[in-house]
Amino acid sequence: MIRRAFAIILVLHGLIHLIGFVVPWRFATLDGFPYTTSALWGRLELGATAAQVLGLVWLGQAVAFVVAGVGVWRGSAWAPALAAAAALGSLVVCALGSPGAAAGLVVNIVILIVVGPGRARVLGRPSVER
Repeated sequence: MIRRAFAIILVLHGLIHLIGFVVPWRFATLDGFPYTTSALWGRLELGATAAQVLGLVWLGQAVAFVVAGVGVWRGSAWAPALAAAAALGSLVVCALGSPGAAAGLVVNIVILIVVGPGRARVLGRPSVER
């Protein structure tokens, strides 16, 4: 039950990362997430091209979280490590995307606490996968 709930949280967190992709590429306009070419609370000007490159990083993070969520759902031993790596990477992109992505910083810290040392067995099978 806990494993499945965590898997759903990972997938949802990954899907939310798609905002960081669709907005700079102008595939969508979303209330509360305006198009911008700046990062780090407006302190770093990226320009349109770099903002789109960062959007691709957001897309990669989305894929990583969805794959980690599916892995956690299935009880795969590799999934907690992928979730941790995705959360670490997401800390960086959420910081760059703040203030709009500031809530993601908190979610990533929670994910890192959940998959921390000694807790990963709850999320994945203790078996060795080939």
